[in-house]
Amino acid sequence: MNTPTEATATRAPAEAHTGRDARTIVEALIARAQGPDADRALVTALDAAGEVIETLTPVELDRHARALAAALRRTGRPGDRVIVPALPGLDFHIGFLGCLYAGMIAVPVPAFRAAARTGTTSRAERLSAICGDCTPCAVLVSTQQDAQDAGDDLAPGVEWVAVRRPEGEPGDTSALPDPLALDPAATALLQYTSGSTGDPRGVVVGHGNLVANQAAMRDRCEVEPTTTIVSWLPFFHDMGLCTAVVLPLVSGATTVTMEPATFVRDPRVWLRAISAEDDVFTAAPDFAYDICVNRIPAQERATIDLSTWRVAVNGSEPVRAATQRRFAEAFRPSFFREEVFSPGFGLAECTLAVSLTPSLVPTVVGLYDREALAEGKAVVTTVADEGIELVGCGTVVDDVRVAIVDPQTHRPLADRVVGEIWVDSPGNCGGYWRREEESAGIFAARLAGTDGDESGRTYVRTGDLGFLDGGELFITGRIKDVLIIGGENYFPQDAEAVALDAHPAFAQQRAAAWPLSEDDKGVAVVVETIERDPEVLAVAVRAAGIAVAKVLPTAVSVYAVPRNKVPRTTSGKIRRRACAEQVTSGRLQPLAQWSSRRTGGAA
Repeated sequence: MNTPTEATATRAPAEAHTGRDARTIVEALIARAQGPDADRALVTALDAAGEVIETLTPVELDRHARALAAALRRTGRPGDRVIVPALPGLDFHIGFLGCLYAGMIAVPVPAFRAAARTGTTSRAERLSAICGDCTPCAVLVSTQQDAQDAGDDLAPGVEWVAVRRPEGEPGDTSALPDPLALDPAATALLQYTSGSTGDPRGVVVGHGNLVANQAAMRDRCEVEPTTTIVSWLPFFHDMGLCTAVVLPLVSGATTVTMEPATFVRDPRVWLRAISAEDDVFTAAPDFAYDICVNRIPAQERATIDLSTWRVAVNGSEPVRAATQRRFAEAFRPSFFREEVFSPGFGLAECTLAVSLTPSLVPTVVGLYDREALAEGKAVVTTVADEGIELVGCGTVVDDVRVAIVDPQTHRPLADRVVGEIWVDSPGNCGGYWRREEESAGIFAARLAGTDGDESGRTYVRTGDLGFLDGGELFITGRIKDVLIIGGENYFPQDAEAVALDAHPAFAQQRAAAWPLSEDDKGVAVVVETIERDPEVLAVAVRAAGIAVAKVLPTAVSVYAVPRNKVPRTTSGKIRRRACAEQVTSGRLQPLAQWSSRRTGGAA
């Protein structure tokens, strides 16, 4: 019998469909290449203007993947690792699937830049650390010329292999795919988590993990062969890889992709690509919807028809109700409906999706008492000044079990009590690459008193805090980011939101809050701004400091910094520790600052 702290879902049988019953994504692509839609476009790449660069049918993608796999087999053996950068156009799709066809382990990483190869940037350091951790046999590039031009500084002694193979190149593809490509228990990729550049951790993702999780996503969001997935998300991130590469293969859908830089430069390209299709699924972090509102003039919104947009997954930390309301209101002339939003929660260690709001179901938003949350209890309030608005991230997806657990005692907690989110799912991965001891504590956690449980149920510890309320999962923050003040827990997202709302100079920007050292008790908040007038900034940082001090019973210091200076992960999450280090070291210079510790206010 389920405890009050667990939420479960039973998977309904899906309608039989070509590729939908596959056990691995290689098996799914083979089925698509042999099915009735073998010659229909499967993947399409757009350029910076939204024009089509290239399309590939299942037959063409299968052929390219086999040719690359044959070349890779000449450089290494099944089980070897291959670095797969975020290559342009559809080269990433070919490269990723070619690795899997060869039975090798794909390692998606950010795109190589000329500057990054000098070893002077944090990206180069991260790539070097990844190569040192997984010891690849090859690195993929787009063309033979790229392979010839590649230096030896990033991955010394590792062969560079071109994704685009010469026509008629000799290679035995009769033995492909490798048996490992058809084994759900085999490792498909290493998903390196976004975070510290010096110590990347590779999540070991199995073929079965990928298919099980994205099949659950498919069923929850009703992704069908008539659906088009439109994505700008980077392929080296789990959300981009799963939704733009895996999901279309296991659902029968098609996908349209563009570079992340294209979206950032002109978000209209993304929205116009959505408007060009009949039934659209997308996934994006919360900040992407703010970018659309901020960058697309009101007079242009009515020229974009978003009436066919059926699912807009919102899956970052945190999901804000204000963002969704603002987007829905701004694009009402474009026929966008707010119920298209599907807030969700997931992480790489569980191959992405854990919970998700079903398509066209209104988002659940709750106003919870701030002081009660500090004590670990979720109590609904109607007093706006005393509450924190939290967005429900839906119920758990099929075959997933979630438990809210005391992180110290490992005992399950009741509904509406804040604890660590633990996940039992077919998408749960095998651990971190070559980190057995660390993996055991994260990927094989057991609830207190269940050591003799015959079911053998283990959980992934997410490190995220949240609670269940009526089956709906709410996220309150990360354990490592919690602000402990007077023995009570406060969440940095609340302080950040209060600071941003305190003055128009900080509207629609980002912020980061963290605790100061034990010897210098208090909380620091960095807020981004496009404002440069010193007098306006002096008023703004003071307003933000006073506003935060009203909700946090401690000293408060506020720093205003230029826009896009707050460090973030590849998925857009705020890197609070990195921000604190940059402020302390002086690398992040404030435009203005204010502290409740001294008189005189802004500096």
